Amino acid sequence: MLNLRAVGIFASSSARCLVLSFALAASLGNFSISPGLAASALNVPHAPAGSLPTTIVAPPDPESLDQDGLMQPTPRSSSISSRLMLPDLRTLPPGDLEIVILPNGSRELRLSNTIWNSGAGALELEGEINPRTRMTRVVQNVHARAGAELEHLVGEFVWHPTHDHWHFAGFSIYELWTLAPTGALDEIVSSSDKVSYCVIDTDIIDRQNQGFEPRRGYYGCGRALQGLSAGWGDTYKSFLDGQEIHLAGVEDGFYALKSTTNPDASLLEANYSNNAALLYLSIQGTRLELVAPEALAERRCSENGWC
Repeated sequence: MLNLRAVGIFASSSARCLVLSFALAASLGNFSISPGLAASALNVPHAPAGSLPTTIVAPPDPESLDQDGLMQPTPRSSSISSRLMLPDLRTLPPGDLEIVILPNGSRELRLSNTIWNSGAGALELEGEINPRTRMTRVVQNVHARAGAELEHLVGEFVWHPTHDHWHFAGFSIYELWTLAPTGALDEIVSSSDKVSYCVIDTDIIDRQNQGFEPRRGYYGCGRALQGLSAGWGDTYKSFLDGQEIHLAGVEDGFYALKSTTNPDASLLEANYSNNAALLYLSIQGTRLELVAPEALAERRCSENGWC
């Protein structure tokens, strides 16, 4: 079995090249790279689990953001990624949008959110319980076309008391942005915490996906195994705990709602440029209206007296 758990480490650019060569060699053969070997070869300490994505698929660079804060395509080794059946996580535009008044008189924006897998392979998350600490670290299993398997430490399963089951931590984040006069994203005025998910197949999104199977592959919210099959989505409804953005101190006006999966790029996937979905909103009291991007400039100009 191909084991690259310790490849995701802090290293210099030259060291990253050495790690990539290890990964390429392993992908062509069938042997393991132990944590000790990877660390000693680079002469750097082990990093915490999930601290940096493995260099098999290059993680997004902050400078690769476009004017709306969305990821641009990042380079990766096609010779390596073609051998791996990687997932490709995407976010559908949030739905069931509603502004509600809380008992204390403040407002919050509630939303439903769907994350789906458009990749060739499943997102498979396997829990490993530490009997001493009782913590459950999570390994992402990535299958190769030749039958080998890559394992990559990605985070933890955490107990969600209000949902009463286990979640994968930090799977998504929801942000409300102000808009610059040009219409580009300006500043975050409110944000959810990083939202944990019980990652399971709930909805069929793409039956034409080459890896799609009509039967659900992942359906349990325990801490042994969770995941998202190719062509399937995982929907969290607006009434569930965590599906909100607080609007205390947020004035009425035009905003952008951005929902992003895999925000830390801790999970290996085929493409990091399509992880976010963006909607433009007009908020007036408890009234919320979706605004088409092409109509946004004209509406802002008219309502602010700029034209």
